[in-house]
Amino acid sequence: MVFHLSTTKSISKYIFNFLGANIAEVQQTKISNIKQKLVLSKISKNNFILVAGLTILSPIFTTISASAAENLIISIPALDITDPIVVSLPPFQLKIPIESMERFAKEGEFSEEFSFYSEVLTTDETKEIQTVIKKQKQELRELFQERFDVNPTIVNRFMEEPAGQEILKRLGKILKTGENKNGSQALQTAFQLAIEEPDGLTIINVLKNFPGDLLIELEEGINLTEELIRRFVEERLIVVELQNQAQERALSEKKVDFNNFPDLRQPGNIRWEKQSITFRNPNRDSSSPANIYLPKSSGNKLIPVIVISHGLGSDVNSFAYLAEHLVSHGFAVIVPEHIGSSAEKLENFFAGFSTPVDGMEFINRPLDIKYLLDELEAKINSDPIWRGQLNFKQVGIVGQSFGGYTALSLAGAPLDLEDLRKDCQSEDTKFIFNLSLLLQCQTSNLPAEITNNLRDERITAAIVINPISSGVFGPEKISKIAIPLMIVASTRDIFAPPIPEQVYPFISLTTTEKYLVISEPATHFSFIAVEEEEEVSLELPIKLVGPDPNLAYPFMQALNLAFFQAYLTNQSQSLPYLSGSYLQYINQQPFTFSILKSLTEEDLEKAIDSFSKRFSNTN
Repeated sequence: MVFHLSTTKSISKYIFNFLGANIAEVQQTKISNIKQKLVLSKISKNNFILVAGLTILSPIFTTISASAAENLIISIPALDITDPIVVSLPPFQLKIPIESMERFAKEGEFSEEFSFYSEVLTTDETKEIQTVIKKQKQELRELFQERFDVNPTIVNRFMEEPAGQEILKRLGKILKTGENKNGSQALQTAFQLAIEEPDGLTIINVLKNFPGDLLIELEEGINLTEELIRRFVEERLIVVELQNQAQERALSEKKVDFNNFPDLRQPGNIRWEKQSITFRNPNRDSSSPANIYLPKSSGNKLIPVIVISHGLGSDVNSFAYLAEHLVSHGFAVIVPEHIGSSAEKLENFFAGFSTPVDGMEFINRPLDIKYLLDELEAKINSDPIWRGQLNFKQVGIVGQSFGGYTALSLAGAPLDLEDLRKDCQSEDTKFIFNLSLLLQCQTSNLPAEITNNLRDERITAAIVINPISSGVFGPEKISKIAIPLMIVASTRDIFAPPIPEQVYPFISLTTTEKYLVISEPATHFSFIAVEEEEEVSLELPIKLVGPDPNLAYPFMQALNLAFFQAYLTNQSQSLPYLSGSYLQYINQQPFTFSILKSLTEEDLEKAIDSFSKRFSNTN
């Protein structure tokens, strides 16, 4: 049914009065217990914001003729309200002409149908709602006007990729066609047409180009939004309390005067050379490039070796700053390019010249490093200059994002493909909140007989930065890692969220020599270098990149150097650097780092309880 203006006016006034009577209670609500899913009073703050936002969208509440412009239809579920009065309403729909929304975006004013709200919004009990709505009205207009500068070819190619199709399918469950069918195909069409508009990709242009009416299932949308907000609040809460725990533990550490210690952020004094080579993974169609950084003097000691594995869409230069730092302190550093998931691969894919990244990349990446080490070991042992100088029996590895997965696999975590296949077939909202699972699910089509253990015995210490891990491994498989391991998590990482992808895997580790480093406000891209003169076909928005990554590099250089000095060359004097007190000593805005050497699920529960108590005491 479609409600007429006279009917919806009284309903709206009731809802406003009801919200006004309860908003004070909403504001005083405390976070109670994680097991109660952070439920807030009888009207949650989330619901209030959504309902207030819905009213902003409503210049409407009027009958629309069949020949009118296309509409945004909001499907409202049945309402049963028992307090303060009993109201029962059957399901109904609200229609908003797209042209009315477009006019609001351009002129900042709602059409005449919205004028009746002025009467409703003058009562004393709705003053707080007026403030919220006024603020939301401006924010909504800005959002409608915002142009998203994207490459049309990249957008189209991504929507054709399995991960893009999966996102569209899940969005289509909420944003449906007027015939109440999944809106994925219509959304794809709307995006394709919107990016060709003179003013580019905007929300209004997407709405204008959506074929037919756009139906929003409000109940499903609210449920999804509340679930995402709950997950976000819980995860953010946990991260904050883990940082507090790390700070408290740092205070209890033995005091060290780091003013008298060498500054590991500074380059070493060892001269080095860089060589570019190619190697062959038999599973690849062509040879792969690699850079080798070799120190020029080592005395009679074997030179320790470190491999760096880049992430999806990166290349051999993405961690050059780290390779140069490590080689200047005496490490030989090997940086392969994973050609199945490199920057060039993605550029070719978006240009239409190659296929997307598939599940075999999860096998080929660790094999790249295995075959590269095999080739180098054979080559260098036959070279009279280098014979017997590089230590291939104890190799360290650094991996970021997809490279973090690569490092964990080589460190001894077997793939857990059976459980992952089950997860990837589910409709769990974690796939929307955790974008890395869309990549991890590419393994669901791997043959059953594929090897799941890609461990390389030569790898004896590992650092993983923003790794993707939760789906492809799981707790039991992560527990198989028995070598020293450092996990670096970024608090603002929306691609590999810290709680599922780094914190819980850290809890699952059984190795006694483990470290969890938390960086605030780092993102998924805070530790990746991009050369200034380099032409970048897919430039990331500043908000996604976060603060200037150059300011984060010294932290990575110091932590990597200390870790590998301690666990590859047995320099115990480097262990004090792997402490909270050292990180507090070098912390400098905008980045702060903290470190934990142990963590249990009980610690997480205590973190939640601690936060709840602090929240209660301050309100």
